[in-house]
Amino acid sequence: MKTLQIAVLFAIIGLVTFSSCSKKSDDVTPDPAATVGFQVKVDGKTYAPDYAYALASFPGANGYYAVYGLDSKTSDVVAIALPNSAVEGTYPINAVNFGILTLNKEDFSTINGGDGKVTITKKTATQLQGTFSFTAFDAAGKVKRTLTEGSFNVNIR
Repeated sequence: MKTLQIAVLFAIIGLVTFSSCSKKSDDVTPDPAATVGFQVKVDGKTYAPDYAYALASFPGANGYYAVYGLDSKTSDVVAIALPNSAVEGTYPINAVNFGILTLNKEDFSTINGGDGKVTITKKTATQLQGTFSFTAFDAAGKVKRTLTEGSFNVNIR
């Protein structure tokens, strides 16, 4: 089961990277001074990507959608997978509702260990807003990344 989850994780990262190659009119560009966008601190350093979305269907994971932020210059990505049934409230991030991070071509995930939480403060048919934090490990479970002060206000596609 863990192998399947990791395969899905890498398929998602590839799809997110591929889908970000062209800028679309519904992209949300973050502005740290504004309430729109996606940002988080990774090991204390601010990560503010230039693309942010909530995908209504999460490839390879039926019944899930993904909230993600992607830096198109580096292909670094932070994503959170939640069930489509999630409504406003707080949810654990773990091996089921998982978080992923690709940073400097290294992959980290809560599937490999770690945990956290995501709070959805607003959910409509077209918008998702909330906060999150989690820890994630590399595939060997040895290198840990800590994501704190995460926030998102993204369009659902």
